Amino acid sequence: MPDKDISHLVNDESFLNYCFSRNENDSRQWEKWLSENPEYRARVEELKSLIIALAHEVKLKESEEQFALLKQRISSSATFQVKPESHGYPLYMKLAFAASLFIIGTFGVLIYQGQRNAALIKAGRLIKNDIKPGGYKAYLTLSNGKKISLTNAANGAIAKQSGIVITKTSDGKLIYTVSDLSNNTSASEYNTIETPRGGQYQVRLPDGTNVWLNAASSLKYPVNFVTKNERRVELDGEGYFEVAKDKAHPFIVKAAQQEVKVLGTNFNVKAYNDEPNISTTLLEGSVLVNDLSLGQQELLRPGQQSNVFVNSTPIDVSNVNPSEVLAWKSGYFIFDNQDIISIMKVISRWYNVDVEYNSFNKDERFGGTFSRSANLSEILHNLELLGKIHFKIEGRRVIISNIY
Repeated sequence: MPDKDISHLVNDESFLNYCFSRNENDSRQWEKWLSENPEYRARVEELKSLIIALAHEVKLKESEEQFALLKQRISSSATFQVKPESHGYPLYMKLAFAASLFIIGTFGVLIYQGQRNAALIKAGRLIKNDIKPGGYKAYLTLSNGKKISLTNAANGAIAKQSGIVITKTSDGKLIYTVSDLSNNTSASEYNTIETPRGGQYQVRLPDGTNVWLNAASSLKYPVNFVTKNERRVELDGEGYFEVAKDKAHPFIVKAAQQEVKVLGTNFNVKAYNDEPNISTTLLEGSVLVNDLSLGQQELLRPGQQSNVFVNSTPIDVSNVNPSEVLAWKSGYFIFDNQDIISIMKVISRWYNVDVEYNSFNKDERFGGTFSRSANLSEILHNLELLGKIHFKIEGRRVIISNIY
């Protein structure tokens, strides 16, 4: 753990493991330290997001000369000084961190074009009808049907059910704590947490499992797992899971026609009903993906992603970069050679907007790394700079047309 001035984190291998979710013990230790030192969470999360974004950009560089030019422009004075012991992490990660402070502080958003040539763009164009990014917004529905707005509820204990105390924190987290094991919970008692478009939230379940929900997502789960042989939850939308280990009680995530079975591991599930597939990405451990409609199963290894399709196509398994998949959790959008419809699905969920297509080139591809904390106009302006496309904001509607 670092000293109080959170210095030299970029040289700390345990912190980098935490950034890229590569080691469960390191992730748990850092979360514990942050819970004990909440005043440093915002700064640590900022560093984490910058490291992830710049690591992605560094990987995309095809030319050593381009990166050398970037290094020459790095300011010699960093915002954060360093103190923890160094573990000699690869030089490119240290450079990526320093570069991130310079780039984001000076130019705004770092993006790249279809040929993956980096471009520094000075963002910040304001639009009359601009739209702010999403934030910590969610609703909790208790087993008795009572619905609580977590956005408006005061911090602290908000409910108590069958020996479980439910607490809301100031940093967008819902925590379930077992207070009385003798008060057994009925097997039919379930809670549901749901995020609207433009919302995200984190929940720590009674067994200690942590779940991060992306925008327009919901999770249904038992109030307590004590009386059950398995830990079964239902997901709609996208969620990242850090499952508490319990060999006697497998953890099962049901999402539409798919079930994912684990004993204790870290993985992401994306299952929006407006997408043609359900994707599961494994970061650590192993998971068994089951397509209920076909009866097909696939065991994933870390760094693999499965895709279950709604049209009964066999499960597809491929190798991916987990940090790109989890960019949303770290505060970034990462688009890699994607069409505008795919991109706008992601953007519309976070900014709570509808999209109207007047005309557009379905074959045109876009890519880049963008901050989820930026206003909508900034994101759209940068996309305009990448291709022959124009955006217009009218209320909560984005109108897209081609530039000829």
